[in-house]
Amino acid sequence: MKPVLFLQHDGEDPPGFLGELLQEHAIAFEVCDVTRSRQLPTLGDYSAVVALGGAQQAYDEVSYPYFVEEKAWLRELVAREIPYLGLCLGGQLLASALGAEVRQHTQAEIGFFDIPLTDAGRQDPLFKGLPDIGRVFHWHMDVFDLPKDGKLLASNACAPHQAFRYGQHAYGLQYHIEVTPAILASWMRSLEPETSTEIRDHLAAIQRDPGAYFPAYHAHSRQLFRNFLRLSDLA
Repeated sequence: MKPVLFLQHDGEDPPGFLGELLQEHAIAFEVCDVTRSRQLPTLGDYSAVVALGGAQQAYDEVSYPYFVEEKAWLRELVAREIPYLGLCLGGQLLASALGAEVRQHTQAEIGFFDIPLTDAGRQDPLFKGLPDIGRVFHWHMDVFDLPKDGKLLASNACAPHQAFRYGQHAYGLQYHIEVTPAILASWMRSLEPETSTEIRDHLAAIQRDPGAYFPAYHAHSRQLFRNFLRLSDLA
């Protein structure tokens, strides 16, 4: 069985909960730090690819020149129908690689928010066994448009493109499914000074009572990732 590959864009966003799930299933995985790698790994060596988040902007190839190679690599991955799951920045990069616009949003979406599934989302195998409305964790200031021929799977009032599928095996999510309380604590230490009081209060409430938020969120993450592993013939 070929391992799963994680593309890591930020040291503060490791595989987290998803790494724990792969260990539970005895599925091998490797992590590639995109920011330090001279060359991305050979696609044929992996059963599936999961791209994690980061503070970068997917549209800024001047500040982050490695995105040029990564987007070309993603287009090859899509052409070869290798299963892909992009989380936040990873989803934005997939959208950008497929020709959709990624841009700064008018507001930050940080914390736990609902994502209603579309009709297509309710029928998609990635969301099998999940409720029509899930509460998931966001931390983003950018949003993406839907690529041409992409299938919208989830939406909400803040960011209308919360999840999409391209082809049969490539998925982009605007939210995170890998976050643990420890990861959240590390992200909170990097909050910008101008972060609103509303966001700060919401994050503080999560830290005070993680049991009110993380069990349901991790149940969603577990089911969605299990579905992704099935799509990748790994479970």
